[in-house]
Amino acid sequence: MKITCVCGMGMGSSLIAKMNIESILSQEGIDAEVDNCDLGSVSAQDSDWYVTTRELADNMPESAKDHTIVLTDFISVDSIREELVKNLK
Repeated sequence: MKITCVCGMGMGSSLIAKMNIESILSQEGIDAEVDNCDLGSVSAQDSDWYVTTRELADNMPESAKDHTIVLTDFISVDSIREELVKNLK
């Protein structure tokens, strides 16, 4: 499984989310490759799941919307864990 974290510039919050998601997936025993990118590059990413914020969710490509997990907080590990486990299991 491949998961791509998407933020506005692809450097700050998506990188933090990527690191948090990798940690959570490891703890949950879920095998996945996690990457990050900016919103403008998301169409070039072939992923099973995309993770982004509420602010960017409406701007995700139509082809990715059914596979997008929308987080309210990219930093809160508990919040991320809740959404990931709900969607991935």
